[in-house]
Parts: sequence; C-alpha cells; structure tokens
Amino acid sequence: MESNSADAGIYHNSLNGEYTQIIESAAQTNGEYSLLEVQLMPGGGNPLHYHTRFTEEFTAIKGKLGIQYQEKVLHLSPGHSCLIPIGKEHRFFNDTDEPIIFRITLRKGQPGFENFIKVLFGLVNDGKTNKKFIPKNPFYAALLLHWGDTHVNNIFFKNPLAICRFCCICCTPV
Repeated sequence: MESNSADAGIYHNSLNGEYTQIIESAAQTNGEYSLLEVQLMPGGGNPLHYHTRFTEEFTAIKGKLGIQYQEKVLHLSPGHSCLIPIGKEHRFFNDTDEPIIFRITLRKGQPGFENFIKVLFGLVNDGKTNKKFIPKNPFYAALLLHWGDTHVNNIFFKNPLAICRFCCICCTPV
C-alpha cells in the first residue's frame, strides 16, 4: 500500500500515516459486502463506536491487531478474525511498535462507509479536520457519521442528521 492513488481505491491519511484501500466495493459485490485493507501505524486506532446497518469482520494480515469489543480487549495474530455484530461497541488499534495490516469486511456492502473513508481522508489531507480527524465544519462531521453509520456515545454525535438540520437552520440567512 505504498501508492496514494484514489484511482486504485487507496486513500492516505497524512496526519497518522494510515492507508486504507477499498479492495472490493459494494458496487463490485452487488451489495453483498465491502472489503477494505488498512495499514495502521503504531499508536493508530479509532474511538469506541458501533454500527446499526452492518457487521464488521476484522482479519489480521501482518502484525498484531488490537480490537476492543465491548469490555474485551483482543490481539489478533495474522490469519485470525473477529466478527463484530450490529450494534456492538468496538474499536481497532495498534499498540505495537510496527505498522500492522488488516482487512475489514462489512456485510451488507456499504457504499456510504466507502464514501466516509474517501471524504474523511480528503478532509484530513486538505487540513479541514483537527488532529483527531474531526472535521472543523460540524455539518461535515454529521454527514460523515451518517454515511458511515458510525455512532459514538457522545451527546454531540448521538443524532448526526439532527445536527445537519440544526446547522442548516442556523446557517440559513433570514
């Protein structure tokens, strides 16, 4: 994953060095699944979250992949997988000293999540997020969470569509 070619479905996060490649899109699998491959640098990861429309299966390819699944913390060796059911809090992380590579299978396929990755990494690379990858524009943050069906236990992000509507109301000239 050395390339930064969006044409090849490879997206780079310039703040943390992460690469994500969309290996098979929902469109390519007739909606059955989306398959992504992630290269995560030491210290990388995401916050606890859950999804309401799809399961996520994580498979370690290279290195030890950290998974927090509700209260459990797992470390997956290459070839091992963990399936996260719909609605269950989880996160992935790299607590090693080396980059790791893993795959994520989303079932059913998620074109919205694929767009979430593309747009988020674009905003990061354009300097339109903070250092924690949160878009500076709350409308963008809400839209991304909606596209990605990503829910976090934070009062501000509980209802992304309500945030979008609020931003539209507040920003509309009278």
